[in-house]
Amino acid sequence: MSRGITIIAIIAVSISLGILILSLAGEKNGLNIPQDNGTHTGFPAWHPPLEGYNDESLGATIIFSVIVLAICAYFTFKWTSQVPEEFKTTFIDKNINKTSTIEFDRLIAWYATFTALTGATFFTLDVGKMWVTTGVLHNAIEVMILYAVHQGGSVKSSSFPAWIIIYVLITTALSLYLSWPADALWFKMQGLVLDYTLVIQFSRIFFGTCKGIGDESHRLFDVENPDRTTSGDSNRSENDDVRDKSVGYFLPRYTLLLVFAAFAHIFGNVYVTIWSFEIASYILFSFSYCVSFPLYTYFVYLDTHTVAMRPAQKYIVVPDSDKLKVTLVVLSAIFLSLLTAQLSVASQDHNN
Repeated sequence: MSRGITIIAIIAVSISLGILILSLAGEKNGLNIPQDNGTHTGFPAWHPPLEGYNDESLGATIIFSVIVLAICAYFTFKWTSQVPEEFKTTFIDKNINKTSTIEFDRLIAWYATFTALTGATFFTLDVGKMWVTTGVLHNAIEVMILYAVHQGGSVKSSSFPAWIIIYVLITTALSLYLSWPADALWFKMQGLVLDYTLVIQFSRIFFGTCKGIGDESHRLFDVENPDRTTSGDSNRSENDDVRDKSVGYFLPRYTLLLVFAAFAHIFGNVYVTIWSFEIASYILFSFSYCVSFPLYTYFVYLDTHTVAMRPAQKYIVVPDSDKLKVTLVVLSAIFLSLLTAQLSVASQDHNN
């Protein structure tokens, strides 16, 4: 995309965003939302009274998602603990700077870990001011993943820890001290901005990698197989050994797993935001984690268990970090987040 087209797109999104903000500002009745109490604590929850409430169905879904997330975190940490040099994948940017994907893969492991923690807190406390003390960690990891992608695959800035602390403090403080429903709306909207940005950035990774590498094939085999090397025949070539242990081929398009995973999460989040009066929405939202994180984990598996057949190398192309393009991505994510809020307000008016 040329700079001229990018600038035009920024102007168009900015105008649309301004119109949407004015539209939301005129929805005076949209904030008259009844507030329910938490399941186990009795404290006010960040959702209205739910139609067809079934404690067992929702609770079982949350527990199942926590178990799935814990398993995903375990295997992701395991697969990234020791990765032989020939199995390491490299992020590459437009300036041919190269960064190992191991740090990014470990961020996904922490992403699963903290999301499992937020799920356990959701089951215990319900979503609300008490829950946000752990819920913000889920969002903080998303910020770290996005920043790592922006920096070429890893967190390279020494000032970033200070910024992530400021983000956590501001997000938590507003969520704790704003009144209902502004507290819930604030946390939900800023979270949706991050989720939409993940989908956009992972899509850019997928298309950039396919364009940059094309249909280059890589040989796939199990790195954990103890018989991977053949000690009895020293004359066998490396390619022969790889061919014997191969379980198939794959293309760089495995980065599409990141897109599917982020989309599954945003789909559940948008659905529960728009149809917040229905218990089925919360069940679907909780179950979406059982789809999203196994996909992330499978990406890590492919990233750490495959080797490129020489002379091919394993590259993932990161998105261009040009300021105009980053601005367009951020504005688009904010617009989509507020559009979701507008649809939620319309849905609540219909229920009222």
